[in-house]
Amino acid sequence: MRDFLSNLLARLGNLDRQQRLYALLAAVAVAVVARYSITWLVGYRRSVKEDIQLSADRLANARRTVERAPELSGNLQGLQQRYRETVRQLVPGDTPTLAAATLQERVSAIAGQRSVSLQTTQVMKDEPLGPFRKVSLRITAAAELRHLAEFLTDLEFGPLRVSIPFIEVNRRGAVRAGASSRSVSATLEVSGIVQGTAEESNFAGGAGAGGKQAPAPAPAAASAPAAPGAPPGDVGVPKDALGTGAMQGGEP
Repeated sequence: MRDFLSNLLARLGNLDRQQRLYALLAAVAVAVVARYSITWLVGYRRSVKEDIQLSADRLANARRTVERAPELSGNLQGLQQRYRETVRQLVPGDTPTLAAATLQERVSAIAGQRSVSLQTTQVMKDEPLGPFRKVSLRITAAAELRHLAEFLTDLEFGPLRVSIPFIEVNRRGAVRAGASSRSVSATLEVSGIVQGTAEESNFAGGAGAGGKQAPAPAPAAASAPAAPGAPPGDVGVPKDALGTGAMQGGEP
């Protein structure tokens, strides 16, 4: 090696000025090309290692998801059953008009049972509620305070899943000849979801309220696991699942 350097220096010493300049430029070009080549190679190796590690993480996460498939299937069936039970408690009717009529009958029946006098009943315009439709009744009723409280309790906690978003109670117009001094007048709104819109929505995963079983999904779709999300922190994924530890990002 020492003899090679000596011969190289001797040859450089015998060159003229122009030849030395050309040699210097060639050496600089070789150094620049070598530097950028090494940098590109190091970056390429680092990106390949990151891609392999990411693929290993995804495979490990997918493997855990597949192992949890029976549990996820059981949870899905439980949610579908709860959804079907909830749909059966909505206001019956395939259209908002039919549902409003059913709700009106239900309110009138409870009012008769609880000695509540319905003075006015107004069907409000149905409104969208996500993929469903909501129907509402604006009611003016008169009764004793105790009977009115029982009427509201039967409405909210009865077999139909309805809500009372608005209520106003006063004594004006409630006291009449022969009426109790504890009689009050109430203006309230009763709302409910149309059962038919819930059965037709994409959230109905099984049988509807009428007992009709929805078509079973294709076998491939039934056995497909849920889409895996990003793996949380340290959940047992090997740091070097594919044996890439020898590929260091900072080494060419």
